[in-house]
Amino acid sequence: MYYDAMRKILYVMILAGIFLIILGLWQYLPHTHSSETPNSVYMSITAKRVVFPLLGVILTALGITLLKFVGEVKKETLSLRDEIINLTKKVEKNSNNSF
Repeated sequence: MYYDAMRKILYVMILAGIFLIILGLWQYLPHTHSSETPNSVYMSITAKRVVFPLLGVILTALGITLLKFVGEVKKETLSLRDEIINLTKKVEKNSNNSF
């Protein structure tokens, strides 16, 4: 159903966030560079050290929050459906008694 597809998307979102965190932390490991390495390489590594973990944390937090929200919406939908079924039964019972 709709909820299952949304849950799968959110799980992928959480896994992508975890992957980005790991990738960002991997950038902190020492790498060998020659003395002729341009400054742009160092700037790129520094940017990756900041951006990847930050995006990973944001994606993971957003995915977990939305996953909880989808679970609550699913519970509320099932509760409303049960309540509508009960009210329909009461109305049918009352309409049958009135004739």
